[in-house]
Amino acid sequence: MGVHEINFALNLSYNNGEYLQDSCNTSACWDAIYLQYVFNGILLPILAVVGILGNALTMVVLWRREMHSSTIILMRGLVVTDTGIIIVACVAMTPYTLAFYHPELRYFKNVIYPNIYMPCTFLVMSIQQCNVWITVATSVERYVSICHPFKASKWISKKKTKISLAIITIVSIIYNIPRCLAFKTKTPCVEGQSSGDCFVLMTTKFGGSNFYHFYQLYLYTFLIYVIPLCSLLVLNLLIINELMRMRRRRAGLNIQEDNEANLSLVLVLIVVVFLLCQTPGLLAQFDTLFDPTVMIKYLAVSNFLFVTNSSVNFLIYTAVGRKFRKNLMKFFSRVFRGSSFSEISRSSQSRRGTVGGYELNNTTYTAVSEETQIENLEKMRLKD
Repeated sequence: MGVHEINFALNLSYNNGEYLQDSCNTSACWDAIYLQYVFNGILLPILAVVGILGNALTMVVLWRREMHSSTIILMRGLVVTDTGIIIVACVAMTPYTLAFYHPELRYFKNVIYPNIYMPCTFLVMSIQQCNVWITVATSVERYVSICHPFKASKWISKKKTKISLAIITIVSIIYNIPRCLAFKTKTPCVEGQSSGDCFVLMTTKFGGSNFYHFYQLYLYTFLIYVIPLCSLLVLNLLIINELMRMRRRRAGLNIQEDNEANLSLVLVLIVVVFLLCQTPGLLAQFDTLFDPTVMIKYLAVSNFLFVTNSSVNFLIYTAVGRKFRKNLMKFFSRVFRGSSFSEISRSSQSRRGTVGGYELNNTTYTAVSEETQIENLEKMRLKD
């Protein structure tokens, strides 16, 4: 099989040739493997720990009772698939890459990896497909909510969103079943070895067929890259244009519109990161354009960006999402009750002002009595 078999490719043959990493005999090839070692063996585990921690905090916030809109349901799907990608990619790629420089991991490389390659590939490809199309569904939902707000109540509901998630999941699983039939393992790797000491991945007759080549290259390229990336680009350009129009008339926005605009901005930024991290994977589909050693280096970077995309959304939520940040602070204040987080929360509440007989906060206007207004004015005069 070709080296382009998604971002998950590691020790794969190049244009049906011999396995590159197992036959390295030049300094250029070993330089490429060392770069793979740095990205997959050192940087990837660090990124995975940070990503899983951030995604765990994201789950805590998104599963709070007050977070219950159709967009939140889609965001839950995103964080679950993101976490799945991080775990599967790290478990499969890191030990395998480390084995080239750490002999104690040779058993993983020679025995475990060939046997988990097919199930792990099926998992990561199914999860990736879910992740991509949930991102598209989120952009469609935001486009309708922002650009066609009067039709949103008719076209969007939590029930329809859950049905969409179920359809995306089922189709992704069914679509990737052929990948389980494309390879098999053989032992021993070479004549004279004991059976079970080493396994090698082999392409089955189905895996070498023209149908599978069309399926795993052209269909994959269009369904995972071309169609989603083009759709996301168009939808988010329209959303950005509408957000800019809303910003110009910001004085006329009500609280609900302002919250919708903020949520849309968060998701637009998520899509921007998605496009930046996923686009390099598109070029990896065309392996014949590159020298084999260059492709190993390129895959090391592409794989890392692939996992990076699943690890950084928490930073976007925290930096830009007002409601997310508020609920995250509530969570920390409960966990560290009586600590500095509680003091920060109480301090922010005490600084809320009153305008026109209403107490202001992020989401609601609470009526304030006339006596309270007079008291507040008196306090302000005394401070002056």
